[in-house]
Amino acid sequence: MTKTVRARYTLEFKQEAVRLVHGGQNIAAAARTLGVVEQTLFNWVKADRLSKLTGADSKAVSV
Repeated sequence: MTKTVRARYTLEFKQEAVRLVHGGQNIAAAARTLGVVEQTLFNWVKADRLSKLTGADSKAVSV
């Protein structure tokens, strides 16, 4: 059985992806361009809206 490795994205990559969507590109097209799943990009846009977007190198902060 093979272990699947999840992709880890930096905060800068996620912010640029969100910027594409806010700039007018639809989520499907932006996701295809970046090579990520649409749902993942949707989650990043939602997290950005809630000011909770973090990167792979960030630590989760409990408030």
